[in-house]
Amino acid sequence: MKSLNILIVFVIAATFAHAQNKKYIKTMETSIPTIFQAESTESLDATANKFDRIGQAEESEWEPYYYAALSHVFKAFRIEDLQAKDKVLDQALVSLGKAGMLSENNSEIIALQGFINMIKIGVDPGTRGQTLSPKIMADFGKAMELAPNNPRTNLFMGQMLFGTAQFFGTGVEDACALVDKSMALFESEKPASSIAPSWGLYSAKQYKQQCESALAKKESQE
Repeated sequence: MKSLNILIVFVIAATFAHAQNKKYIKTMETSIPTIFQAESTESLDATANKFDRIGQAEESEWEPYYYAALSHVFKAFRIEDLQAKDKVLDQALVSLGKAGMLSENNSEIIALQGFINMIKIGVDPGTRGQTLSPKIMADFGKAMELAPNNPRTNLFMGQMLFGTAQFFGTGVEDACALVDKSMALFESEKPASSIAPSWGLYSAKQYKQQCESALAKKESQE
């Protein structure tokens, strides 16, 4: 009888956990698209706050804090004031830090961290270029080592190399090769789950156009 009672408790607990997991997945599936559909910074604030609440409720899940960070990143893109942009990016790093504590050596988290710091360079290129660039390259390098076929990591590295090449007036071939690779990877990407990161193709297409323009300009000058 005692064994039977233990088995019943186990079945009930497993059933409850499964129901909770289904609820979590469903909530995330309906929340993630709001990042890309947001029409204002206020909407992105609401989205980030919602993911924070989901993260607080689901203490072992890293995805809510990842998407909270991404919401802050998308907000930063819409802010022109550099100091305000910087504060939002700092918020993104805080959220991402919580995700990193729940999932170590996660290529998505590490890559997004490098991407956020890459944006932060633009706030003060003269001061931050030398200090943040090595950290960014280290993050992208580690992310690519962990997941060589992660399209976002390849795109971010391509963006970093493209910006560096433009700044120093050097060739963009290596950068554009990574952008091309990222596009191919986006097209064939099969996310690990319905809530796994799968964004970035739109940005890759934009950088593809920049690459074509830069390469065409170089050819015309030769």
